[in-house]
Amino acid sequence: MYQILEDSKRMTEEEMWRTFKGKWIFVVDCDYELGVPMKTGIPKVVADVPWEGRKDGIYKKLKEEYGRTKHISYLLNEWNVFSPNEFIEYV
Repeated sequence: MYQILEDSKRMTEEEMWRTFKGKWIFVVDCDYELGVPMKTGIPKVVADVPWEGRKDGIYKKLKEEYGRTKHISYLLNEWNVFSPNEFIEYV
């Protein structure tokens, strides 16, 4: 199941991890530069599996509306691959 977050606030990636641990999220209005980790963004969709709801066109609509988007998986059964400058130790 996925949920669209209507009134979500800007968060750092660490705040997102603490809030959405065990979920996949789609983030809009991302503040990042090429080769540099995302500083902040606004989580807009939270899902139990990656790209859930794609058939509804939500991700295409959000990409057109916000431009800078990113998806992040905090699913417990999925490994993320980080480059050395993106690694953040979550405790």
